[in-house]
Order: sequence, then structure tokens, then C-alpha cells
Amino acid sequence: MKRKYLGLRGSRRRERGAVSVLVAISMVVLLGFAALGVDYGYLAYSQRRLQSATDAAALAGAVDLWTQSMDTVSSDAQAFSAGRNNTLPAGVVPASAVVTGLKLASVTLPYAQAVSGNNGIQVTQQATVPLYFARVFGKTQQTISATSTAGAGGGAEPALYNVMIVLDATRSMATTTDNHCKDSKGNSQTRLQCAQAGALKLLTGLTNAGDNVGLMAFPPQTSSSYNFSCTGKSPTVASSYSASGLSYQISQLGTGYLGSNGKVSTTSSIVQALGGGNCSGMPAPGGLGTFYAQAITAAQAALQATSSTQHPAGQNVIILLSDGIASSTKTQLGSTYTSQYGSECYAAIQAAAAAKAVTSTGTSTLIYTVAYLGGEASSAPNCDDGSGGQDTTPKVRTACGTMQAIATSQSYFYSDTCSNAAGGTNSLNTLFTQIAYSLTKPRLIPQTAQ
Repeated sequence: MKRKYLGLRGSRRRERGAVSVLVAISMVVLLGFAALGVDYGYLAYSQRRLQSATDAAALAGAVDLWTQSMDTVSSDAQAFSAGRNNTLPAGVVPASAVVTGLKLASVTLPYAQAVSGNNGIQVTQQATVPLYFARVFGKTQQTISATSTAGAGGGAEPALYNVMIVLDATRSMATTTDNHCKDSKGNSQTRLQCAQAGALKLLTGLTNAGDNVGLMAFPPQTSSSYNFSCTGKSPTVASSYSASGLSYQISQLGTGYLGSNGKVSTTSSIVQALGGGNCSGMPAPGGLGTFYAQAITAAQAALQATSSTQHPAGQNVIILLSDGIASSTKTQLGSTYTSQYGSECYAAIQAAAAAKAVTSTGTSTLIYTVAYLGGEASSAPNCDDGSGGQDTTPKVRTACGTMQAIATSQSYFYSDTCSNAAGGTNSLNTLFTQIAYSLTKPRLIPQTAQ
């Protein structure tokens, strides 16, 4: 019995020893996996930081593609790459970023018109990540890489735009052709048709379908609830610019003007008013002469009402499309604006100045103007701006001078005829491409985009 007992006790000792060995081996394996997990986590964290840096670099370079050389684009992108203005985790060493300009068909903005010659940019960067626990397996470091592609944009823009297009629908716009604007058959179109086609091009040029775009027109109409529809009634022109209850609104500020395919949506009120799809667009009733000061004021009020509900507030924009000369009779102006007779241009310039003024929130409305003169810049009648001795500007302005004075600055003034317009004279399609670009935000796009 004693021998049997001793044998059993020895067996148990051997079992405990075997279990201890297994536990020790398991602990080594578990600690190894934990150590590798730490290294893997550090690799993943470093990869995310590197990707964020290349995203920032691509966006920084995309901002300058339109207006700067490729050398400047590359330099600005490098400034935001990893190791420069974007730091990486401790011990991670980045290599220099590789910046490549791209000519992408998937980007609306045309690369042929960009100073850099490109409308896209790709940034690729590598970095070396130190490993700690993996060194027991002979692995001391790991190379990671990240690539970002961005489409061109016009600047460091806000997240959202509120754009009100103000369209001159007076009789001269509908009865006068513009030789700088032709249809697909080469026939000259009226100024109104040119303006409508240009505004449609602007809609398709906006890269953010979340931007709010609306349409106003003058002369004003009698119904404040009017919203254009091809199947609805045309607006009824008010009896004067001083009539009660009048409205300039043709299509309210909103989205929905672009379909999922990036083309204009033919069910949108603003697209129909501009002649999109099978709709002939809004008419030009005329009848009240030209007095667009109140249209500018109405546009500003609508924009402010929208931006006041946004957090943060979007950038408000007015785009005025007209042949530039404001003139009406005292009867057309009505009792409220009779005092403006003879100084209609000055009234518009003053209304624009109020819209451009910086508000208490530090924001101001940007005003673009497009003058449709069709070769009449020199022969069109001058406009008394009513300033007299109030300022140093000439008392009499040309159509070109009036439209430039309304714009935020000369760089916001466009024309197919006026030599003082931004970039000189260009085709109307080119003009609206340029405006769309300035309202375009740079954005990251899939690397597979062509």
C-alpha cells in the first residue's frame, strides 16, 4: 500500500509540472499576441494620421489649381503633408510627398482654362513606423503609405452657398440679340436667352448640390406667392415699382435643381424658369422700364432670411444679369421711388453697397454682375448715377461702369463686351464657367475617378 501511495503522489507531481510548462508556454504565446497587437494598433493609428495628412495636402493644392502655377500648387500641398503642418505619432518618419497634377473628365471645371493646366491633384506619401515587440521576430519597422485625390476648387470656401440669381426681364433683354451668344445652329440669341442659358450652366457647374439657389426677376409681379411652373400661369406685372404686395421672386431659394446624374432636374422650378428641359422658360414681360435697385434689396432680404437659420451661416451671393442701364419714367417708378427718377443707376449702386456691407456677424454678400451688351458697350446710352458732389466717381456712368460699380469688385464683373470686365471679354459660356468655378469647393474624390 505504501508503494502504491508513493507512486500516485509522484504521478500527481509530474502532472503539476506538465501543467506549469503548458501555462508558461501559453503565457509566452499570449504575451506575444498582445505585443503584436500593440504594434498593429500603432501601425493602424499611424496609417489614419498619414491618410488625414494626405487628404489635407490634396485639398490645399486643389484650392490653387485654377489660379496658380503647378509649382505653387505642389508647394502648397507639400506644406500640409505629413511632417510639415501635419505631425505624425512619435517615431514615425515620413518621406517627401509626391504631388501629381491630373486632367480629370469627372471634374466639372475644365483643366484647359486652369493656370496650372490641371483640374485635379493626387498626393501620395510614405512613412516608416517603428515596431517594438515585433523585434523579437527580427522586424524593426514597417512602411505605410496613403494616397488622396482631390478635384479643383475656387478657394477656401464656406460649407454652403446661398445664391440668388437676379434676372433682367425687361423688354430690351427679350428683343435685342447678342452676337456673342449663339445657339447650337449658330444663330444669335436674345440677351434673355443668353442669360437663361448661362444661369443653367451655372447650376450644373456648382459641385455641391446642397447649395441653395433661387431666381428673382424684374419688373416685379403682383403675386408674392408665385413660383414658376411651365404648366402654370405667367406672372402678372405690377402696375409700378411702388405697387403694394409686389414680388420679385420667380423661384424660391432651395436645392433640387440637380439630379443624381449631375444634370439639371427638369422638374425643378428654377430649371423650368431658365428654359431647362422642354420648357421655354419665363417670359420677359417688360412694361415698367428698368429699375433694379429694389430687386437687389429683395434678393438680399431673401438671402439673409435663409442664412439666419443656418449654423454656421452660408455665404450669400447675388448674381445680377442685365444689360446695365437703369431708366424708368416717374409713372413706372411710382410714388415711393419718384425721387429716384434720373438717378436709377445710383439707386442700384447704393442698394448693392448696402448688401455688400459687413454685418454684425462679420459676413457680407458677394455680388457678381454679368453685362449683356452685344457689342453696344460704347454706343449704349450713359446713365446718370445721381451722385453729384457726394463722391469722387463720375456723375455719368456707362453701362459697363454701372455694372462694375454694383459688383463686389472688378474681379466679380463679367461681360462679353466690356473691356473692364474680369479677364476681359469672353464668350458667355466661358463667363459662367468662371463664375461657377469661383463658387466651387475643392473636394476629395475617389482615386479611380478619371
